[in-house]
Amino acid sequence: MTDRTFARLKPEGLDELAEDGYRRRRAADLARAFATPRTFAAPRAFATPRAHPGSTHPRLRRRRPFVLAAGTVAAGLAAVAATFTATFVVTGDPAPRQAPPSARPVLDARSFLLAAATTARREPAESGRYWYVNERVLQKVHVAPEEYAAEIKKLAATFEQRERELKGDLRRLEAAREEFEQQVGELKRRELPYTAYAADTTESWRAMRPGEAGRSVRGQDVAVTFGSPQDEADWRAAGSPALVERGKRTHEDNTPRVLSIDNPGLTLQNVSALPTGKDELKRRLDELWRRSPNTAGADKAGYLWQTGVDLMTAPIRPGTRSALYQVLADQPGITAQGEVTDALGRAGVALSSSTADGVSFRLVIDPETAELLEYDVADQGVTQLRVALAGMGFTDELGQRP
Repeated sequence: MTDRTFARLKPEGLDELAEDGYRRRRAADLARAFATPRTFAAPRAFATPRAHPGSTHPRLRRRRPFVLAAGTVAAGLAAVAATFTATFVVTGDPAPRQAPPSARPVLDARSFLLAAATTARREPAESGRYWYVNERVLQKVHVAPEEYAAEIKKLAATFEQRERELKGDLRRLEAAREEFEQQVGELKRRELPYTAYAADTTESWRAMRPGEAGRSVRGQDVAVTFGSPQDEADWRAAGSPALVERGKRTHEDNTPRVLSIDNPGLTLQNVSALPTGKDELKRRLDELWRRSPNTAGADKAGYLWQTGVDLMTAPIRPGTRSALYQVLADQPGITAQGEVTDALGRAGVALSSSTADGVSFRLVIDPETAELLEYDVADQGVTQLRVALAGMGFTDELGQRP
């Protein structure tokens, strides 16, 4: 499992033995330990937002109808992105659900992806000052944040006391640090005695011009649900601790953003320079995989699918999107799971692939527009992450939606 999918907050190992170097690192290491971990596991139930009648909401970019066969335009499904309100419903399946039967032809994965490539290439290129993405993220709650922070502070205080006592004894300082890291790791792996799930919405406006500030708005329409009535009763018996930080949080900065930690050389500003031909893009992706910091521990198929998701949610050119679908169409082991319903109730076609280490990836693609609606990650058959894309496209003002 890659660091990109599962965030790890383990403090870095002690690689400077001199005491002055050790002290320079201590503050940063402890700050990392105080951060609440963000990990994912399989929800049996989670909250999804219900559209509010009469409201306006972001939409995925509209594209021409999806060509399913040469010279044939399939009947499309209107993909309406939901507005997030304070009303939530609980669903019982973390995976996309089978949609009702339709008259749309059933295609294999390769044919579907090649048809998507045809649709994508016909689209006009777009541009704007900011790249906007609206995501609904669903995940399991592993820790009560305030309780976790209190225990981390207690461990840190004990470690600092030991550090003062062992000043100058580098060997014993090293052992104390290793013990501290082990205790933090055990705390991170601890699970709540009940099952709870959190959902929230994030909107981001990423500046396309270097040096300009972008904006992210997190913590919108936060919802917490429980796996069963007994889980909720157990939570109340534990004192009803806060399970998620509530309240909208807005952040603006002009820090250059890489596409992902798997691809530090790609940014939102340079992805438009990626090749638009299949063979050229494949060679470029092979080169990026070899240079990726996670290559040693990553399956190439997993890298390709994760990078594919990153590119599908980035401002790439229509030709690059088309070439990406063609590259994916040539990959072995891709399965078409038929028409499903995503977390926002939209109909799409699910495609899945698995890596050698048991990690599976699923994409839900709009059969009318060839746009990515949702992506899921599972480990050993257990869902780890589910992200629904409610809106995506260019805009010229911060706070403005496409």
